[in-house]
Amino acid sequence: MSGVSVANDLTFGTVLGGVPKKIDKATPGSAAEFLVTGIAGSDVTIEFTLPTYMNDGTYNMQMIFDNTDCAMDSSASPDQTSPDYDDLDPWDVISYTIGSGGIAIWLGGKVVPKLLQDSGNYTADIVITVTFIAR
Repeated sequence: MSGVSVANDLTFGTVLGGVPKKIDKATPGSAAEFLVTGIAGSDVTIEFTLPTYMNDGTYNMQMIFDNTDCAMDSSASPDQTSPDYDDLDPWDVISYTIGSGGIAIWLGGKVVPKLLQDSGNYTADIVITVTFIAR
């Protein structure tokens, strides 16, 4: 069976006004983690639709995703701190091959709060589209 699941949301925790906060893709429990399952050896393309702001219903907070904020590992034992395929640009379409353990994908990012940013529970959707390529 093929599919995509979310193992962990991108979580920034407490953010202070005027102080940007970056979450590295290699940070377990804070970086976003997606799992792709399918037949080993199958090719896929992976595309993100990334937000530029988080919102709490009233106020926005800027989000930035750099061109090295994504990593992937398709080994039998994926390692977030030392992935097979590192420093990927999440703004580009990425082609990859499913391994025996599927594909683990990690995504980091940064928030840039205003100096007098209103407090709140800010959220945004990160959309991942995985297209399975027929052989």
